[in-house]
Amino acid sequence: MTKLLDTHALRAIIADVGLDNLMDEMTERLRRSFAEFDEKTVSVIPRSGFSYDEPAFGLLEWMPSMEQGHRVAMKVVGYHPTNPSLNNMPSVMATTTLHDATSGRLLAMTDATFLTTLRTGAASALATRLLAPPDATTLLMVGCGAQAVSQIHAVTRVRPIEQVFIYDVDHAVRDSLETRLPASVRDHVKLSPIGADDLATTLGRIDVLCTATSVEPGAGSVIPDATHRPDLHVNAVGADFPGKVELPAAMVTRGVVIPDDVEQCLVEGESQRLERCELGPTIIELNQRPELAEPLTGKLTVFDSTGWAVEDRIATELALEHATRLGVGTEVELQDFGANPFDPYELTS
Repeated sequence: MTKLLDTHALRAIIADVGLDNLMDEMTERLRRSFAEFDEKTVSVIPRSGFSYDEPAFGLLEWMPSMEQGHRVAMKVVGYHPTNPSLNNMPSVMATTTLHDATSGRLLAMTDATFLTTLRTGAASALATRLLAPPDATTLLMVGCGAQAVSQIHAVTRVRPIEQVFIYDVDHAVRDSLETRLPASVRDHVKLSPIGADDLATTLGRIDVLCTATSVEPGAGSVIPDATHRPDLHVNAVGADFPGKVELPAAMVTRGVVIPDDVEQCLVEGESQRLERCELGPTIIELNQRPELAEPLTGKLTVFDSTGWAVEDRIATELALEHATRLGVGTEVELQDFGANPFDPYELTS
């Protein structure tokens, strides 16, 4: 049987576990998995897919990862920045399948739109916990769409954030952000909307910066290269396509860039403007050797978060564990093997 986790199953999991606990669980799962990561047993194939310009810019990609002798996860994710305005759909939508790596059997299939947002936020929480000043109280969120919700939620789980400055070129999206945030954030954090003219000044006042925009490839950075605190930590989430960047080149050059996946970041992350030798330790290396973070204290750090397929497997397995515990989801006989494995036409008899 194959377990299907639709939005109803995910809602049941969220209702039982709670958003705060689920974010904390996801962050801890990532930390533990990264600390135990072994490239001899875990394989990740660089994501690939189709991109197109008609009728509007978009892409569909597949992101596979395998834990040898255990499971293979395959996420298919679409990015269509005009979706919210044209189709009333999220700009990022995804589905993940989980397979037995010894037989190929399909174990589970889940709606991964929420899980993608959750694991992206959790990755930023992990990087923030490793690299941001321990007493960080201020955050600037550039881009107030769907990803902003989990970014703010995640960072406030690991740092005592008191004030969040929010900016978006679409003021309606910016002004609606508060209604989309979890109650635990709304009740304890002051949100301060700002305009484009305030960006440079605000950069000089904050401890943490998160960027998650739908800027078009080739359009350039979404913030000015302004004076900032020397120990500013940045979670750069939106650069996920060749030519698409959010940070000024000078900021990337003078900072220590922490990639999630080196090869992927060099092609489509903020790191695409750097050489391999210019990159800092990866998020995996920092979790395996925490002492690597000590020389970074007091420096500008940039987490280049392009989205790593291993994170999707971890998120899917977490959801599947909770679904099994709660008895939610639908068991279906999606793959009918029949009685004779040598007879593919048995279904006709």
